[in-house]
Amino acid sequence: MRNNDSITLTEKLRNKINIYRENKPSAFIFILVIVSNLAAVMLSSLLLLFLPENKGRGFGEMMRFAFTLMVNPSGRYQYSDYPVSLIITTVVVLLGMISLTGGTVGYITSIIMNIIEKSSSSRRNLKLDKHIVILNYNHKVPALIYDYCFDDISSTYIVILADKEKSYIEKQIDDVFSIYGKKKKLFNIIVRNGNPLSKLELDKISLNTAKTVIIMSPEEDGASDRSASYNAQSFAISKLFMFISSYLKKYDASCSPNLIVETPNSDIEKIISEYHDESDSSGHQTVELVNYNELLGKIFAIVTMMPSLNDALLHMISFEGVEFYIEDIPDGISVSEDIRRQKSAVPIIDKGGKRVYLAEDENAAGQIKNGAGSGKALSEIKPFKPVVNIDKSKIVIVGSNSKLKYILESLACFKKEFEGTDLDVILMDTEENREQLEKCCSDPAYSVLFEGEGSGTVVIKDIFEPLADLDPHILDNTNSVLFLSDENCEDGHIDEKPLLFWSRLNNSKVKNSAENTQSWECIVEVLDMQNKDIIESRDRDQVILSEKFLSCLYAQLGKDPKRLEFIRDMVTYENDSSSVNKNNELLNDCSVISVAAGMFFKNYEGALDFASKRELISGVFEATDHRYLPVGCVKNGVNYLFARTNGSNDDLDTAVLLPKNDDEKLVIRENRLKLDPKDEIIVVKM
Repeated sequence: MRNNDSITLTEKLRNKINIYRENKPSAFIFILVIVSNLAAVMLSSLLLLFLPENKGRGFGEMMRFAFTLMVNPSGRYQYSDYPVSLIITTVVVLLGMISLTGGTVGYITSIIMNIIEKSSSSRRNLKLDKHIVILNYNHKVPALIYDYCFDDISSTYIVILADKEKSYIEKQIDDVFSIYGKKKKLFNIIVRNGNPLSKLELDKISLNTAKTVIIMSPEEDGASDRSASYNAQSFAISKLFMFISSYLKKYDASCSPNLIVETPNSDIEKIISEYHDESDSSGHQTVELVNYNELLGKIFAIVTMMPSLNDALLHMISFEGVEFYIEDIPDGISVSEDIRRQKSAVPIIDKGGKRVYLAEDENAAGQIKNGAGSGKALSEIKPFKPVVNIDKSKIVIVGSNSKLKYILESLACFKKEFEGTDLDVILMDTEENREQLEKCCSDPAYSVLFEGEGSGTVVIKDIFEPLADLDPHILDNTNSVLFLSDENCEDGHIDEKPLLFWSRLNNSKVKNSAENTQSWECIVEVLDMQNKDIIESRDRDQVILSEKFLSCLYAQLGKDPKRLEFIRDMVTYENDSSSVNKNNELLNDCSVISVAAGMFFKNYEGALDFASKRELISGVFEATDHRYLPVGCVKNGVNYLFARTNGSNDDLDTAVLLPKNDDEKLVIRENRLKLDPKDEIIVVKM
């Protein structure tokens, strides 16, 4: 398939020329005019060089003579005894008249205006190869574009086709870059205003030669009837997928682009999946469906239990920092052996005939270190039994939206997978959502979460005083409080309810701090990127940028769709409905967790002092019989994801530093890894 095809130099050059011609047509034509005039001067110089009377003169002198002859023929035009000289000088004068006269300039100007007009109305055919096509536009797209700036931007080419004004989309993209305080670095973008359901428009953007096609859910225009809008959106996605599948059938199936489809719910996911199974009998076309509410719900569940994983998960599925790469399995090399020999990557698991690596770039898996690793022998790290548990026993979820059922499902699966976990859930919301909360609490699938005293539904009567009528001890022993955005409002107000709840609850938290020494982590979902700074002003509280998670994921899948299976697996716990296949067999191979080092190494003898990250990674992997693989740690509230770089000592590992402030340096200077009991270790559980 196209996702693993490297773009050739010829294809790269052709793509750059086409994109430059599309985005800067007047500059492109101006350059062509300059080049054509230079070519005329060069040709004239060559012709003059062969005149008999110019024998022995240099090419530079002929260029000067040709230029003056073309510009002012009356002053330099001479008769000669040689007929050939007369012919050549006449030809040179004619070249000057053609390229430099006012009539020619006027004609070229009209061509330029025609090209600009065609470009603005999207009538020009694009000749692109191995590019990424985004069909439809919504507010996730600008952040998706932004994430590609951390990838190989010289080889990334993007075309956006949507029924939106080109100027509107370009402004939205510029706004996202300004929010992050970055200058726009990605110039290989073409924005087209057009109908994705038009074969003519698809032909013009070379859809059949694309590497990946990402079908986004169409943006809602503030409809008052959210239910009707939701159904219309689902229908539009299904219709577009069927149309694109039908369109691509007329081309070579082996070269068909990968399709990434954003689906809002499991029903649409099922419809598209069944249609694809029936229509693609050859099995050549790669189609990945992203149920974004389900995926985000699972991520939210992980972060509510282990808040430190918020930044780590975001960087794992982003081009910024370290990320996952899928490569061929080295012949005869197990994961355990690969861990010890890798210099610049951390092998994690074999999945689908491929090996998954955590690394800083795609070439890292091929860098093999020479000689044996340093530090203690693996035999000195004696087997121990890790203890996995969350810090406190209660999770509070304030608000409700389409992600809630997936959050509860994931929490229930976590409690079942890690037996002995004491975990109860409280659902809070206003009166209008009481029925939805009570339905969740009475659902047998989630009953394991509502067994403890005080768990269940809590209705907030006064949104400005959310705890006024409640038991002041209801938040005792709370691990975290998650604030969900409100879907049943216009887009401009979508974050107002969670922000108000968060602000009022924080005030209550401060008032009661003297009598209540317990503290909890606040985790706030933000959909509007402009609001993220409000929460980030508090160092302790976490912000979940839903659209940022999704846009990073889509950017990753645009490069390699196979990454979705592993990422989905990583955030899924056993017994989750999505971890079971048609034969009712568990597909869950691994999941990421963060555990306090003192708890994880509870039965470990010795100081938590390791000579290198490699020693910790391979030592724990072997000591736990390949059940736990460290991929990072949290020290002093800062996440470190392990990756190997060429430091001063190649036998010792370094780590990529992931602070909240992106301006800080990304490399930790200390090679030794000393863990305190309160530090956290991020592991992948096999």
